[in-house]
Amino acid sequence: MEWYEAIILGIVQGLTEFLPISSSGHLEIASYILKTNPSENLMFTVVVHIATAISIIYVFRKDINEIIKGLTQFKKEQVDFIIKILISSVPVGVVGVLFEKEVESFFTGNIVLVGSMLLITAALLFFTYFKKDDFKKNISYTDAIAIGLAQALAILPGISRSGSTISMALLLNVNREKATKFSFLMVLVPIFGILILKSIKGFTEISETSNLILFESSYVFGFISALFSGVFACKMMLKIVKESKLIYFSAYCLLVGSIGIYFGSNNSDDTFYIIPIKEISELREISKNSNPPILDSLDSHKKLVDLKKLDDEFQLDIRYASTNNFMRSKFYKNERAFFNMSAADRLIEAKNDLKELGYGIIIYDAYRPWFVTKMFWEGTPENLKHFVANPENGSSHNKGCAIDIGLYDIETGESIVMISGYDEFTERAYTNYMGGSKKQRDIRDMLIQVMERNDFTVYEYEWWHFNYNGCDSGIMNYSFEELDSISS
Repeated sequence: MEWYEAIILGIVQGLTEFLPISSSGHLEIASYILKTNPSENLMFTVVVHIATAISIIYVFRKDINEIIKGLTQFKKEQVDFIIKILISSVPVGVVGVLFEKEVESFFTGNIVLVGSMLLITAALLFFTYFKKDDFKKNISYTDAIAIGLAQALAILPGISRSGSTISMALLLNVNREKATKFSFLMVLVPIFGILILKSIKGFTEISETSNLILFESSYVFGFISALFSGVFACKMMLKIVKESKLIYFSAYCLLVGSIGIYFGSNNSDDTFYIIPIKEISELREISKNSNPPILDSLDSHKKLVDLKKLDDEFQLDIRYASTNNFMRSKFYKNERAFFNMSAADRLIEAKNDLKELGYGIIIYDAYRPWFVTKMFWEGTPENLKHFVANPENGSSHNKGCAIDIGLYDIETGESIVMISGYDEFTERAYTNYMGGSKKQRDIRDMLIQVMERNDFTVYEYEWWHFNYNGCDSGIMNYSFEELDSISS
């Protein structure tokens, strides 16, 4: 993560943690725009949450000091307040512990989900507009449970924690100042509970990964920006609730949620980009001067066939013959799709099966020279290397036995918008990803089933990548032009 991305995400976390517009939802949106995935960076998430927790302690330091003194003296008012805080934390604790994997599955860049939940936040804030009177009621034990349930609901990205808890308290006729104070202080219990669990896990991961440094600049920038923006937003929120201005944030959440749903529904096929850790010219030089593994180029090339010449129903969208790929660079001089002839026979069978269902096959990549695999590996950051093949052993693409494909509608000729874009290095590309629309999941699963029936195996991290099970070729390092020259 770059330092400026850390600052942006830190500010987003600090501001939206306290303003009633959902910090988790805005972090998902910011990550979507910046093409980052902070949910994979455990320690960054821990650090910015520590910062926001400290901002709460700073703003409410007098109240916290008074509570601590009251507890040491066993004063009923302070003891009751702490018990209510603990009671309110039970629902979110139960959900977090029992449904951790299900909760984590929501934080995978599903902007449509985030937008939908923001609309729910907008509705909650809108209803508070009709509670203009400031009641003097204190929070009861029953109220604490209801507010705790609202906090548990806010686990979903797009549901504002502060917005839902304060709205619930106001709808229960709780005094505005007491509702805001309770909402902010109640979050300290789950925050520090999560931090304890996540920190243990995080430090374990760090000890196993030498390239992660706890005090790298991104963490420092993220912490500072989250801390100061958190203090500012916390103080602002106290004034907003007191002046009954939550209705403005209702309109904001309605607008952002609607935009999120619109773009999330229409932009899932956007090209995913990374910033290569080396210049393309340097990567070419490295691959040129590197020794590939044992090659079998004497015979294997004879088993390659040109798929487009073999069957004209295949559509070609060879991404590496253009700059429309994850490295924004051209790796092939022309758009060709070479494939092992035995695998090609089975691919045609799969194509015919899909044709009966109304779909055709788009080919993104097939045979790939070893030197291109080497360039991908050397240019991809460590945390994303599971999306690219290790050139030390070569890949099925280098053997002409792997195919990257998508689908098009036979009737219209239009490409099918899948659950993620091609070569998108996020969890949306995983074959078990549960986000996106049901229709997108069904189409992805249908494609996988058809290919598996025809002797292909899907790669678990890429729904579009299929390896032919009966591969009998070795690794090759010929460019497309060299293949043409050898054949002629």
